[in-house]
Amino acid sequence: MIVILSYFHTRIGTDIFYTFPKTKVGSEISDRLYDVMTQQKEEEFFTHTFGNLKLLNYYFQIRSDWARGNREMLMLSIMINTQISPEIVESIASLCKKFVERMRSNEDIFTGFHIKELNKYDEDDKERIIKTELLIREWVKDLYWETLEETRKKSEEEKITVLLNDRYIFESLEKMSGELKNISREIETSSNEESLKANSNIKHSISNLNKIIDDLYGGYIEKMNVLDIEDENGLFSADEDMDVDIQKSKKELIQLLEGEVNRKGE
Repeated sequence: MIVILSYFHTRIGTDIFYTFPKTKVGSEISDRLYDVMTQQKEEEFFTHTFGNLKLLNYYFQIRSDWARGNREMLMLSIMINTQISPEIVESIASLCKKFVERMRSNEDIFTGFHIKELNKYDEDDKERIIKTELLIREWVKDLYWETLEETRKKSEEEKITVLLNDRYIFESLEKMSGELKNISREIETSSNEESLKANSNIKHSISNLNKIIDDLYGGYIEKMNVLDIEDENGLFSADEDMDVDIQKSKKELIQLLEGEVNRKGE
């Protein structure tokens, strides 16, 4: 994912002001951004597909004392190379609107877009330009991290929703709840440590939990493989990492249950 802020330069036309993460945008993308931006007349959020890339754009203007028509023409573009859901698109649109509001809240922010003509201004204006140019860069970085976090959060929520709507997984979670209740009941009714350690019902429930977790993980991986939400730049753990995490969580769960038995006996 890349966040691109473009602007209209009075001498050279549409140009890229800043990208984050900092990268060189290819000429094809630059040309496409130029075409898209020059066609816009009104403020709006819109999407554009270019090959396997998806551009989520927000065209807007801010007041300016130095630009032609007293307006700086700007466009935010979020470039993504993975499929995303309509809900994520809506979240990104909301973040872009907040970015625009942030820009408009600073009456001096327009000066930052004149960094390329720095030498034509006096010392006071140079200081204003440098200060606001750095501020704009920081805000673009903030937008990147906010978008990445929102994308991750929404994607995880969608995956969880898919899983919880799966009958097999839902029933497996119910079985786990039942086994945990059985263990809790046995702990409450046991009279001493020896009876807890020898309790066949507790051992049976722990064994069942172990099997349920193994089966759940198998169903989870199968389900994740058919989801359209894809990984990007380590947004989600790799399968081998998930396997380690699941095994660790399973081990911790068993240790927790066994520890609870021992503590109750003491």
